Amino acid sequence: MLDPQGRSPAPSDNQVLVVEDDLTIALLIAAILEDAGYQPVVVRDGRKALRVIRELRPVVITLDLELPDLDGRAVLQRLMAERATDRLPVVVVSGSTELLSREERRSVSRALTKPFDLTELIQAVDEVAARGVSGCS
Repeated sequence: MLDPQGRSPAPSDNQVLVVEDDLTIALLIAAILEDAGYQPVVVRDGRKALRVIRELRPVVITLDLELPDLDGRAVLQRLMAERATDRLPVVVVSGSTELLSREERRSVSRALTKPFDLTELIQAVDEVAARGVSGCS
């Protein structure tokens, strides 16, 4: 889940990247995903998230919008701008989903507002993992 040395884990077919700066929330999301059969990888800032996304190509990314260093909207915009990452499934999990522009909403698979329902989070991740590409429903 978290690598204490800051190294990225090896890629896997069921990895979900959890991008969340609040450690308590990050660990909660990771535990929920792990119980559902996923391999969560937690990162707590936007710049590291972009590096890990390129290395791992996770099946789904859960993304908070309020991050240190590089915020979630900037991460999302960079993902949308690159052909290699523009269709990765992203589930925004944030207390600030209203900040998403119309274009950003179209590029994310789902947007959940904090506090979120645990069952809804798993359903969202399952749904977009099965679909395999982004596009908000």
